[in-house]
Amino acid sequence: MVLRQFRANDAAHVAQREDFILLHERGQTQPCQHLYESLIRQLPELNDRTLVEDLERAALLVDPRNPAPDLDNPVWKYYVSVKRELQNRADLRLRALQHTEN
Repeated sequence: MVLRQFRANDAAHVAQREDFILLHERGQTQPCQHLYESLIRQLPELNDRTLVEDLERAALLVDPRNPAPDLDNPVWKYYVSVKRELQNRADLRLRALQHTEN
């Protein structure tokens, strides 16, 4: 039962992410912005695997190495937010590891 709910939540997130990307590609800014805000609110609850998938998916649509990114691009902003969330989690794990070593 729990596994079924986990899969349903994961599938709903993936569908929402893909809808967000589709709306962005079609230039529909208002609904795209709404989904962006919803996705951002979900970040703390997502597992690491889902975050990595989101990061990889967004990286296909933006140039992560671009020194002058388009800050008005919601896909770019989502990419940066997901990357920051993953980095924060990694920092917390490293601190926990260092704490257990002392």
